[in-house]
Amino acid sequence: MSFIKFLTLAYITSFFPFLIEAKTATLKIYSPLIDYEALFREDDAQLLSYNLLDAGIQNNEVRVSGSMMIQGVYATFTGNFTSPFTSIDNNLNGIYDFFEINNNFRIDVTGSASYSLQGYGNFNANIFASISRITGQHSFNLNETVTVQSSSIDGIYPGQTEYISESLTAVHALGTIYYDEDQRTYTYSLGHHGTSGTASGSGTYQVNSDSSIAFSELSFPSINDDTFGSTFPALSKKTLISTLTIPYIESNKFHVMTTIQDVPYFIIIEDNNDVNSDNKPDLLTFKQAGVETIDLNGWNYHAWPWIFNVQDQDWLYYHFADTDWLVWRNKTLSWLRFNPSTSSWGSLSL
Repeated sequence: MSFIKFLTLAYITSFFPFLIEAKTATLKIYSPLIDYEALFREDDAQLLSYNLLDAGIQNNEVRVSGSMMIQGVYATFTGNFTSPFTSIDNNLNGIYDFFEINNNFRIDVTGSASYSLQGYGNFNANIFASISRITGQHSFNLNETVTVQSSSIDGIYPGQTEYISESLTAVHALGTIYYDEDQRTYTYSLGHHGTSGTASGSGTYQVNSDSSIAFSELSFPSINDDTFGSTFPALSKKTLISTLTIPYIESNKFHVMTTIQDVPYFIIIEDNNDVNSDNKPDLLTFKQAGVETIDLNGWNYHAWPWIFNVQDQDWLYYHFADTDWLVWRNKTLSWLRFNPSTSSWGSLSL
């Protein structure tokens, strides 16, 4: 196709955007990764550094270390506590309750912390925290109790208790997939939450016989922490790239729980497009490969450049571009070109 013809089609679709337009679906990717820094924020202390030593994904125990200023005194700390991420599935739907943002979720976390205050001594404390979901979000309310167990510091005694209330946002990504059901191609863009950054990409997809969709590439958010370079490489990256097969569930929804480089994820795709009114999203539309042809003979009703063809029972849009006659077939949402040598209309490849 000539460059002039390509520009002509671009001009047409600027006035008729519904003629050639990628469809969109929402993409949501949830992870178990959390910034636990909030557990060590205190009203009378300034956090200087914070290191996540173990995210608790593989052994259910989170380990951290760091430093802070407590009333002008330099202090270091270490802590360990149970991970709020669990495999609990109360509604037995195969999805961990931790991931289901529209369902209630509450869990208690226990652990301990050790503090060393420069020039003063040390003290140890127990940690108890109640974590509950903020409805509709991949975020949680934290209500924490820290109770001193032992101390070598004057003024800090066993039994002393401090209460902390904070919110935690688990790492997740929200965005959009733009797909072309004719070419089986897509692009996507994602914004990260609970960590910084964005991600985007493109690829091809296929519809499987079991109504699952196989994507050639998607990005999954991680925490970009260099300290995990050798112990848990996936956590040292900003994003993880992988293929994904996601089954159709019902209505407009696809979802799957999967593991990428040892990190669990829950992925949801919601596609509200349903051009053929079959009560299934258009991502599932299966178009047979091959060349489309059409016979436009017979009686036509003209409202130029729109024409209603009785034989095809469809509205058609005619346009002359460069040296060819083109027609937009509304029924199949596709362009066709007239072949004068065969006096027939056939598929047009842009």
